Amino acid sequence: MPKEQYELKQVQVRLRLAEAEPLYSSEPITDSDKAVEVMAKALAEMDREYVCVVNLDTRKHPINFNIVSIGDIDQAQIPIQNVFKAAILANAKSVLALHSHPSGSLDPSRPDLEVTKRMVEAGRLIGIPVTDHIIVAGATGLHTSIRSTNPELFSFVAERSKDFIAETAREYAMDVAEKPDTKLHKRVSVKKQIAEKQAVIVPADKKKYEKAVER
Repeated sequence: MPKEQYELKQVQVRLRLAEAEPLYSSEPITDSDKAVEVMAKALAEMDREYVCVVNLDTRKHPINFNIVSIGDIDQAQIPIQNVFKAAILANAKSVLALHSHPSGSLDPSRPDLEVTKRMVEAGRLIGIPVTDHIIVAGATGLHTSIRSTNPELFSFVAERSKDFIAETAREYAMDVAEKPDTKLHKRVSVKKQIAEKQAVIVPADKKKYEKAVER
């Protein structure tokens, strides 16, 4: 009697981009700054919070844009997976996020900052970095860059690297104090190489590391 067979179904993903109503400009939309200008004019007219993403190519030229979420007058949910869905399908190299504040405020709220951090982290993991998150004020169309007001949200990799270096230096100092050994020098050298591969280390931090290792 043949044994019962169990199946694991295979599925095919056939998601595709579909064209929607475009935005127009009297000038060529050749860079992300020009895209922000065009998007800001459109978002300023919205009576609810709109969250949009502009997909950029390798030269940061706009490919297209996608409306990720539409909320109410003072908030909008931003599902992180939806931020990158169109970017993946468009073969984007990076993305630029924008959302409107119908109230006219240019100040980022705490949720705005939190979701920015999540987008930056997600973008790093999947290899599609978030270049900026722009807030557009309702009615006026004025806009501000969260990258400019809160640059630390976009440099968490460097911060993590600095923590890694500091911790490695502390471990090294403790090891040498307990038992000087040439093997320890090799071990800390390996840790140093890992840190340098994981993130960009600014020269000042690198010097601190070298100084700590020499002690």
